[in-house]
Amino acid sequence: MKLMTSLFIAVTVTCVTTATQAAEKLRVAYPAVAPALTPSWVTAEKGIWRKYGFDVETILVSGGARAVPALVSNSVQFLFGSDTGVTTAMLQGIPLVRLGVTMNSLGSSLLTQPAIQSVQDLKGKVLGISRGRDASYVRLAKLLRDNGLNPSEDVKFLSIGGGEGGRLSALKAGVIQGTMLFPPLDLIGKNEGLKVLAKFDVPTPGGGINVTAAYVKQNRNLVINFLKGYMDGIQYMLRHKEESLKVLHKYFQNSDMAAMGYLYDETTRRIEKELKANSESIRFHLDMAALDDPRAAKFAEKDFWDASLVEEIRRSGFVEQLYRK
Repeated sequence: MKLMTSLFIAVTVTCVTTATQAAEKLRVAYPAVAPALTPSWVTAEKGIWRKYGFDVETILVSGGARAVPALVSNSVQFLFGSDTGVTTAMLQGIPLVRLGVTMNSLGSSLLTQPAIQSVQDLKGKVLGISRGRDASYVRLAKLLRDNGLNPSEDVKFLSIGGGEGGRLSALKAGVIQGTMLFPPLDLIGKNEGLKVLAKFDVPTPGGGINVTAAYVKQNRNLVINFLKGYMDGIQYMLRHKEESLKVLHKYFQNSDMAAMGYLYDETTRRIEKELKANSESIRFHLDMAALDDPRAAKFAEKDFWDASLVEEIRRSGFVEQLYRK
């Protein structure tokens, strides 16, 4: 009996060791600490991708201007987010492919100095943006246009490092007079005395999953399993709030559990379990991109997308089985 037990333990340890050694190393970039990226951190931190044979390292590569080149050079194999930067690259002929999205809508807020009373008051002011023209820049530019201001002439944009936290610090210090922030920093800024001048909730892709055309062509089965792992991670996040909040706390480095709860609720109510982008969000995204590059308006909702992988997973019944557990 002892011999049988010893053999069983030895075989089990060998199998686990072999599985660990065989795990495919993947590097996944994300451009900012933002809501649409939260499920990827939970999936990685809870080891869920390992169930699908992957050792995934998530890497902060600040801004689309840096994240997209990292993907193109194969320094990373996947890029989550940087949706505006990816669109810009595609318009320039760079062979990237979108596979799916984490969300089809995003919420954010324009925060300003307390003395600012209206969007028109921003004329002549300095507004903070990230490095690269990302989703927050696109929304800010649209908001200005909708209120009769020309983003190219009536305001000055200042690129600020350090992600959203850097922009919030710059706003508090008076270096800038306004910036667009995602949850939970919009709530944190409001609680610290800044003004929420406008809220922005639109149908647009968030947390897009991007690869190079060559990578998905050469590694289709690998990519499908990677997407399955992400879907499994989303299921975990939806069902395990307390454990997920610990991950959010780690990445946002914020001990305000009310703010983390706000972030969790904002994220989970928008998550796409099957990673499927809808035509409304894609169209809005392209129309916003066209404000800076008119070529974007000429593309259809299916251009630049390869939805066949998430559709194959959907048809297999994989997601339904996940939520039956």
